Amino acid sequence: MNDTLDRLATVAGIEPSYHGYWGRRVRVQPATLRALLTAMGYDERETQTPTLAAVTVLTQGDASPLESALRLRTWLLELEGGERFSGDLAQLPLGYHRLTVREDAGESSTEVIVVPSRCYLPPEMEDGRLWALSTQLYALRSQRNWGIGDFSDLAAFSAIAGRAGAGAVALNPVHELHPSNPRAASPYGPSSRLFLNVLYIDPARVAELNESPQIQATIGSPDFERMLESLRGETLVDYERVANVKLAVLEQLNQVFRANHLDRHDERAAAFRRFVLEGGAALERLAIYETLCEFFRARDPNCYGWQEWPSAYRSPEAPEVSRFARERRARVEFFLYLQWQAQEQLAAAARVADRHRTRLYTDLAVGVSLNGADAWSDQRAIIAGASLGAPPDPLNAMGQNWGLAPLSPRALRERAYAPFIALLRANMRFSGILRIDHVMALRRAFLIPRGAPATHGAYVRYPFEEMLGILALESVRNRCVVVGEDLGTVPEGFRERIHAAGVLSTRVMYFERDIGDGSFLPPERYPRLAAASIGTHDLPTLAAWWTGEDLVLRAAIALYPSARMAQGARRERRLARLALVDALERAAVIDPAGAERLRADARHGGSVEVVPDLTAAAHRFLSSTPSLLIVIAIEDILAEAGAVNVPGTFDEHPNWRRKRGLSLEALQADARLRETGTSIGDAHSRSA
Repeated sequence: MNDTLDRLATVAGIEPSYHGYWGRRVRVQPATLRALLTAMGYDERETQTPTLAAVTVLTQGDASPLESALRLRTWLLELEGGERFSGDLAQLPLGYHRLTVREDAGESSTEVIVVPSRCYLPPEMEDGRLWALSTQLYALRSQRNWGIGDFSDLAAFSAIAGRAGAGAVALNPVHELHPSNPRAASPYGPSSRLFLNVLYIDPARVAELNESPQIQATIGSPDFERMLESLRGETLVDYERVANVKLAVLEQLNQVFRANHLDRHDERAAAFRRFVLEGGAALERLAIYETLCEFFRARDPNCYGWQEWPSAYRSPEAPEVSRFARERRARVEFFLYLQWQAQEQLAAAARVADRHRTRLYTDLAVGVSLNGADAWSDQRAIIAGASLGAPPDPLNAMGQNWGLAPLSPRALRERAYAPFIALLRANMRFSGILRIDHVMALRRAFLIPRGAPATHGAYVRYPFEEMLGILALESVRNRCVVVGEDLGTVPEGFRERIHAAGVLSTRVMYFERDIGDGSFLPPERYPRLAAASIGTHDLPTLAAWWTGEDLVLRAAIALYPSARMAQGARRERRLARLALVDALERAAVIDPAGAERLRADARHGGSVEVVPDLTAAAHRFLSSTPSLLIVIAIEDILAEAGAVNVPGTFDEHPNWRRKRGLSLEALQADARLRETGTSIGDAHSRSA
């Protein structure tokens, strides 16, 4: 029986064993294999490769797989634009085509996807390099926002970054989260990756505000302004208050839109209808989902999504759902209106960035909430009975369960990758650069059966080459650079393959160290096709790292299993500080006297006084690497020490809530950003 189970697991792409962090081979338990096979839709009696909906992915110029399959057959190839193709198959243009084969038994059709060999790189990155200024969008402060950074703040920040010389503005994911549960604020646990976070809408920029003196009077009143000042003044984003205030005003603006435009069928109404039509079934289902979520949450505050709804509503195709949507059409259209406004404002921010010779650098989360809109809307595209996660390692002895729904590799091929293509297009639409979180999931993902601990998971293979080719096709079509977040356990040969495909690797200075002696790698050891940075949103800022504030925080919230481990971390940090100073001096990005000041400070535990000099040197270090993209965090420029996110915590730390210490208005006048831009520009010129 185990042999049969292993054969079927091989068919499904489940690896029966894997190498754990410590090098020991871990055998996947039969119960785990059975649970994952069931979740993926395989019957244990299947021992042959199932017949899948045919799709062929070809690299442009190499049609040999298709030519051999079509030999001695009658076929018709219809190109993406509708015209028929009868020439040399090696000359097929890039795109999504339809092949029909005629045989005695009848006709059969297949999708033929012709892809480029590499992702897109703009001329300025082919011949030179860029630097990006990164921030969390929600963290932006301004004198006009409503307690959370918004798309208008993004436009202003992009202008500031562009004037400083940045070629890109890097953001956390701006995916739709959970309007009915605003406390679920992690941008990496979205409800939908196809649509936008409506809390980033700036109500003051919605056109209907100009048509309603009553709403203008309300938001301009002293009481309302005092409330906004209170929200702006908070150190942390108060998501619940922000959601209550914003959604209440947006509801009123939607009513104005319905009365002044939708009911009159004018030009603005036509624009809205075009947006809804273009959004298709996915947009319609998102709006229905949000309406249902709001409805059931009002009756049970502990109802967080579709898996807790009555069974009759757990499928978007159920008659009860259709009836509900008809009866509450106005509310469904409110959520459509929110997405319309969010897209309009993000598009406007992208235009501002373009005018300032910069581009948006957005982030695609690795998955969606199992209890969210995308999972409900297209249940055949996901593996609902499993979750993405990671096997045990030194920081997480029991492994990690992220609660995110994995895409089904079987469904992807059966549907000619339509869900994956839609995902890329939605996230590249306004982006000049797209970061793909945990890009290794294109090759394999660690899946955990529902209800099982992370120690009982297994790796599942995905059709990597085909997905990588489609990623390259959409990158070229959308003129969007691709960055892969390839940190952690990286499969052998993976980095070399994505490098060949033109995907930028991720290089984090904290991690780029010699395995033998712990020294920091010199700049020349960084690859050219990479995005280099000091840290990430899951790591301490440079100020916190140097002073050890992150270690103090981890000890305070009991993230060290023992006092001995905490002591070891402090000891390792002391050595790391000195090693970093050595690397900076060897790279000639700091003079000997400056290096000695840093060493003296490092020996005494690290102080905030030297952080500005340390940061400037670290930025010069990154800029002297050959990497095409340098990512500079605004929190490092401002010497902020607060953590964006502490992995492994929930309520112990205010993850995804901390705001910038400086407003956009103050940042515009702050010399540190201009000095950073000048320094990076000079270093780039010297090392190019």
